[in-house]
Amino acid sequence: MEERVEYWSKRWQAEDAPWHKTEVNEFLKTYFDHVCKNKEGKLRIFVPLCGKTQDLRWLYDLGHEVVGVDGVEKPILEFFKEQGVTYTKGDEGGLPYYVNDDGRLKIYYCDLFALNPEMCGKFDGIWDRGSLVALLAEDRDKYAKLLKSVLNENFGYLIHTIQYEQSQYPGPPLSVPVEEMKRLFGDISEVETLLNVSTKDDPTSLIPIKFHGNIDQCYENIFLLKPKAE
Repeated sequence: MEERVEYWSKRWQAEDAPWHKTEVNEFLKTYFDHVCKNKEGKLRIFVPLCGKTQDLRWLYDLGHEVVGVDGVEKPILEFFKEQGVTYTKGDEGGLPYYVNDDGRLKIYYCDLFALNPEMCGKFDGIWDRGSLVALLAEDRDKYAKLLKSVLNENFGYLIHTIQYEQSQYPGPPLSVPVEEMKRLFGDISEVETLLNVSTKDDPTSLIPIKFHGNIDQCYENIFLLKPKAE
């Protein structure tokens, strides 16, 4: 795993992070209400491989408790600085983290797979944009196992993926179609497609525009995972 974290660290250090957007994700703003359905009060939300996404602050400003994780320290520090949020640094089970003054916004600085529910607790919701699609296919089952372990029984998991013919573009981001989501999470959840749109219609696409000419068809998906109906 260390070499994979090093790859992303080099990208951040070189300011080569085209996946980072300076605005809140429009799909999150449009579909987050689905995560909140049938739940009372404020939620605990997990944002894996969060970088310095604006989405963290948006979720926090809604009143929720937000926990992120990233293996690269640079974007974590930049997030707090750019948001004007004061923080303290702590350590939990040997894993460093940064947390704001009221404790509702915490980002672990560690390998994603070092987390466990005993350490970070369980979550009512997950917002996954650029996390699963950034992983090698061989790590997906391990990823799914981890995320399923940190979900509360009444959960909502909102994920933004991309879908294309993998042989036409090596990624990342990698193609994750609905069939793969069902394979990974279908044992505990229903997988509902909220959106399927061509990237040519979406200027905020996960795929860098320079690669569009290599790909015949490319779609973005928003999936909602929720507990299976009994």
